[in-house]
Amino acid sequence: MGVRERLALALHGAGALGALMTLRRVAPIPSTLSILTYHHIAEDEPGYRYDPGVADATPAQFRRQMELVAKYATPVTIADVVRALDGGSLPKNPVMITFDDGYKSCRQTALPILKSVGMPAVFFVATSFITDRLLYWWERIALILSSTKRATATLTYPHPIKVSASDPDALRNLAAVVKDTSGLELERFLDELARAFAVEWTPEMERGHANDVVMTWDDVRTLAAAGMDVESHSRSHRVLQTLDPIALDEELAGSRKDLETQLGRPVQAIAYPVGRRIAHLAPIRRAVEAAGYKIGFTNMSGASRIWPGRLGRLMPTDRFDVPRLATDRGLSDAMFFAQIAVPQLAYIA
Repeated sequence: MGVRERLALALHGAGALGALMTLRRVAPIPSTLSILTYHHIAEDEPGYRYDPGVADATPAQFRRQMELVAKYATPVTIADVVRALDGGSLPKNPVMITFDDGYKSCRQTALPILKSVGMPAVFFVATSFITDRLLYWWERIALILSSTKRATATLTYPHPIKVSASDPDALRNLAAVVKDTSGLELERFLDELARAFAVEWTPEMERGHANDVVMTWDDVRTLAAAGMDVESHSRSHRVLQTLDPIALDEELAGSRKDLETQLGRPVQAIAYPVGRRIAHLAPIRRAVEAAGYKIGFTNMSGASRIWPGRLGRLMPTDRFDVPRLATDRGLSDAMFFAQIAVPQLAYIA
């Protein structure tokens, strides 16, 4: 158990975290905005074929977390945060619940819990996987590694890579190739990986896996009809820093158009795929603004203090560099509460 975990347990056990959140309700200072990031809600099942690291909470764990947020915090929406960035104010103890990617568990598992607790959430979805019934590329890598009977394979593209299927770092290392290689031909890379490990892969097989894992547009519309925000996570979940200007526009403007066409309502926000900061990269920042977004979220760990009115103009929050707090199935209830009450203790994924 690390120092942060021990401190969180001590503070939680002493009632200090709850007391701090209660004090903030009456304190004459702007509240700190905590934004929690989830992807997939699922039990930790032996023999799971897909990426086991994507699930951030079990259903029971997620319910406990949402009940705690409902007790001590004030849930906020995208509209609330955009309004605050434009000079308005947030309520005391604001917390936003977000989901990235578009896993089917968002509708099947998370939505009923959110509704029962009375908690709104924001779902950032990558649209091409939904439209084209494609499996997320990292899940495709995980499935190949878990399905192969070959111990090792060597890839030639985009450079020679020797991979051991049993290496616990194999998925992370292969995903890093996709995340870090500019101009990567993704299908070429994934097809070569399947061939190298002698794993059959067809469009029909992929469609079947996508139907198991990825929401449909009907699922997404169900979220919207339930009062949830649905916003952009690009089209194909490619890291923005690796794309040329044409591909960048397709990912940004294209995904926003997809969502507005399917949902019939404006899309204001994007969570950057993989969550890398773009605020210091002027061409990407301009592209995000040009695509019509009013706010952008990273996976940089932290919370935001958004000052209202004149103070907000003097000490502005960068609307395209909004941090969030990671979650994980290994996160204790005390540590979960601590990172909301004391973001400096935040778990870093």
